[in-house]
Amino acid sequence: MNLSEILIALLLISASALCIALIYFLYQIVKSVHSISMNIAEFSFKLMPLLEPTREISEKLIHITNEIESQLQISKSLISDIRERADKILKVETKIRNGIENAVMPIVKNINAVGIGVGSFWKSYKHRSIK
Repeated sequence: MNLSEILIALLLISASALCIALIYFLYQIVKSVHSISMNIAEFSFKLMPLLEPTREISEKLIHITNEIESQLQISKSLISDIRERADKILKVETKIRNGIENAVMPIVKNINAVGIGVGSFWKSYKHRSIK
């Protein structure tokens, strides 16, 4: 046996050892991936009962939100109607007040003028009767 045959034998033994190590590490990697896959499947299985109530809650919240928006629109409409009616009432009140003031004020002024005239007459009459 010469040196080249010994080196070739060592090379073949090393290559065989590397192949065995590669097969072992591939087995370990496959085993780890399978374990991760099982954990994910188990997690998914445990998560499913949580997802269904979450979906139902989400649907109910959407329904409640839509109802609230509907009620809010109705409330806004009612407030707008009340505001419009209050404005109309205030306009009518202003018109009535202006009408009364325009009708009564000349009479009040006339009565006031008559009162001033009577007061002046009476004052003048008293002043003449004293002399």
